[in-house]
Amino acid sequence: MSRVRRPIGHLIVCEAAQNKKADSAEKRARQAEKRRIYNKARKSEIGTRMKKVLEALDDLRKKPDAQAEEVLPIEKLIAEAYSVIDKAVKVGTLHRNTGARRKSRLARRKKAVEIHHGWYTPAPAGATAS
Repeated sequence: MSRVRRPIGHLIVCEAAQNKKADSAEKRARQAEKRRIYNKARKSEIGTRMKKVLEALDDLRKKPDAQAEEVLPIEKLIAEAYSVIDKAVKVGTLHRNTGARRKSRLARRKKAVEIHHGWYTPAPAGATAS
């Protein structure tokens, strides 16, 4: 509220009108909120899928008499997780490097379990295929 002095000595009080958001700003806010909810759901799904894969791999690692065929259902879970991650990257929910890092994490963990049980032996560091 501001006061303006009149020459006569009367005091006038003016109320400034509140700044109203432009229609385009309101629309942008609605769109952003819709996108936020959509992206949150996608990220949550990615987290859930990754957690399922990692838990299954941990269970397999702890199992002393595990067979190589027990990896097959986990590979299906990994494929589903990859699919969800790739879709999130495609629509822009995740950065492509973030998607690649998450996929790499799953693959590394799977390979570690395979090495642990002796189903996979890494090639020596110096050996290269010609």
